[in-house]
Amino acid sequence: MMHNRAGRKLRRTTSHRLAMFSNQLTSLMTHERIETTLMKAKELRPLAERLITVAKSDDLAARRRVFRWIPDRDTVKRVFESIAPRFVDRPGGYTRILRLGSRRGDGAETAILEFVDFQFKPKDRAPKKESLSDRARRASGGRVETVRKEKPEPEEGDEEKPARQAGSPKPRPDRSGRGEKGGARPSPKKGPSRTGPSKRGTS
Repeated sequence: MMHNRAGRKLRRTTSHRLAMFSNQLTSLMTHERIETTLMKAKELRPLAERLITVAKSDDLAARRRVFRWIPDRDTVKRVFESIAPRFVDRPGGYTRILRLGSRRGDGAETAILEFVDFQFKPKDRAPKKESLSDRARRASGGRVETVRKEKPEPEEGDEEKPARQAGSPKPRPDRSGRGEKGGARPSPKKGPSRTGPSKRGTS
């Protein structure tokens, strides 16, 4: 029989697992909402609710017990002064888990762990940055004239080449060796052989 095997190991050592829970609890008490995997959220939820229950009795012993898990004085102060008073009349069930489905990559199931009275406030969008064209249009009263570059006029001595129509093949260069008059390329003169005269037919 398996005794004292409760809880998930999460493929971590004991020290690593406890340090991870401490960091997640600090983030949860600071932002009141975190996103993690579903298994971690299920393991973290009882710890968070136990700390809120302890923080309801605001005394020195309770603060020391909370400080074991959250080693940050500002966060501990926020737990006792801001979070715990909101759940004085609530006997447990301070958090909830919202499933988000599988994430890309490893396919792990993700979830959101948040307090039940958490109200999501979207961030205000930053004002749109004014572009240079908008700035010029505003400075000129709404009219912006685009300056086009004029092509240089051809000189008198330059011959204008006829424009090639779209789709027509490019003219191939003349590789036949013929000049302007249409004559054949003169064959190179043969000089004396480097190996000497041929000895065939000599007796």
